[in-house]
Amino acid sequence: MDWGDWNPKIEFKFVPYTKYFQSYIARIFYRIWSIWSKPDAYLINFLYHGELVLPKTSRLYYVLHSPASLIPNRYEFIKCNYKKFNFLSFISVSAFVKLESKPYLNSSQNSVIHHGLDFSNINRKTNYEQNGKIKILTVAALESWKGIQNIISAFNDIEIKQNFEYHIIGDGPYREQLYQDIKKYNAVESVFLCGRKNNVESLYCNYDIYCQLSVGEAFGLAIIESMYAGLPAIVYNIPPFDLIFPSDKVFKIEKNNNEQLKFKFLDLLSSIERKKFGLNGQKFVSESLTIEKMANDYYDLFNS
Repeated sequence: MDWGDWNPKIEFKFVPYTKYFQSYIARIFYRIWSIWSKPDAYLINFLYHGELVLPKTSRLYYVLHSPASLIPNRYEFIKCNYKKFNFLSFISVSAFVKLESKPYLNSSQNSVIHHGLDFSNINRKTNYEQNGKIKILTVAALESWKGIQNIISAFNDIEIKQNFEYHIIGDGPYREQLYQDIKKYNAVESVFLCGRKNNVESLYCNYDIYCQLSVGEAFGLAIIESMYAGLPAIVYNIPPFDLIFPSDKVFKIEKNNNEQLKFKFLDLLSSIERKKFGLNGQKFVSESLTIEKMANDYYDLFNS
């Protein structure tokens, strides 16, 4: 997306990455930037490395990208140190992240601003008619909390194997366990570990259903991208999805209810049902979760 020319007062800084001594290097760069640029305010994304050296009297905006249940030690660090700054505000990427942060920080200093997506590179689905097996997709790091194993377990059912394929894009430490699950359910001809792909935005439209049963997700960017592509999405009826998505925009099933998941897949054999929810979800995210809306929310916060 072409944003035109940035205001010359806005500067982007990136702490050099190194496997070791990251925090030490960050402190050096924070000190140099603070002295050299003398910024009016700091907006910090993906932090946790050396921020304590920033001036205590500056305006700081600290973005919380993960719920506390995923990184409790990080939130303990925040709890012990955030009061050292005079003008520190937090920004949570979902209401779920804000809710989980309450035991650690003052919620009155915490605003919720959803991620906004640039949809310009995502190809939209145009054909909902069935052509062979229905293709289910998940795009995620291969970790146990992403719930991929629960989707694979649905392929223990003969009717699911006969009518569906499941493609998993991503890599991670749980890959071998997922492969063993695929073999356990005799699903090697129906479930495919596709590895990493760099062109996911152009691939969503080649699938029929998006399913992500993660527990502890902060927001769910891949779900929203797939919805914009026009795929009906299936998620657990838990935070943050129960708060972000209206029930007529996605399919919500109860956590760990494998029978309900199978029934939902079978319901979606209907091209009419897939198209209805696909287009409903597409309209919702294209109106509510845009990068323009996110930018306006940040602008309003900075000027409040």
